[in-house]
Amino acid sequence: MTIPKAILFDLDDTIVSFYSATIKAWEFCCEEFVTKEVVDFDSSTLLQKIDDTKTWYWSDAERHKAGRDNMKMARRQVVQGAFETLDYYDVESMHKLADSYNDLQDELLCLFEGAYEALNTLKDLNMRMAIITNGNSLQQRGKLERFKLNHFFEMVLVDTEVGFSKPDKRIFELALQKLSLQADEVWMVGDNLVWDIQGAGQLGIYSVWNDFKQEGLPENSSIVPNKIIYSISELAEEIKNSI
Repeated sequence: MTIPKAILFDLDDTIVSFYSATIKAWEFCCEEFVTKEVVDFDSSTLLQKIDDTKTWYWSDAERHKAGRDNMKMARRQVVQGAFETLDYYDVESMHKLADSYNDLQDELLCLFEGAYEALNTLKDLNMRMAIITNGNSLQQRGKLERFKLNHFFEMVLVDTEVGFSKPDKRIFELALQKLSLQADEVWMVGDNLVWDIQGAGQLGIYSVWNDFKQEGLPENSSIVPNKIIYSISELAEEIKNSI
């Protein structure tokens, strides 16, 4: 295996376990809501409506960008949209549920098992590493600080700070420029097939898809990564054994 001179990492669902915290928080908040409020729907119905509304909300590029800049607002809008499909219009209760979700989801965030050790292994191998992440600057940098990750990375690029988001090739070009490396000397590791894999592939960067759900590529996927892993621990071990 050819070893890269630097690795670009996505943050959420590559290093930080974001999806799991999201699922658990929504399930808890929906169950709590239907237990406390007098409504004619159950928690699974509410959860499905929220999931459907989330899919609709985040599918629009402009709405997506605005939502990332203000997650509290975005989640309130998602919850309100879901409730309206159930003919429920108590805005105060909607906002209370959304805000409770925000707090709980943040509380449940954690690193993937072995992620810190994997980064430490790569650091000990003198691997240069950087972060490229889409999201609210305060929140993304807060995660790096909270989980004591900053010392692993010589550079952190947050889309809301630099002005363009993955999969825009400019954010990858900026990373290469700052690292003073060529595309074929760098790997990109991430969970999102469009943002991370297709984005990096535009420039010929070797792409590593973190299939943390272990679901495999979608049928007839037009995006095919150069490599598939299930955790960055797996990647670190492979690199270590190849040196």
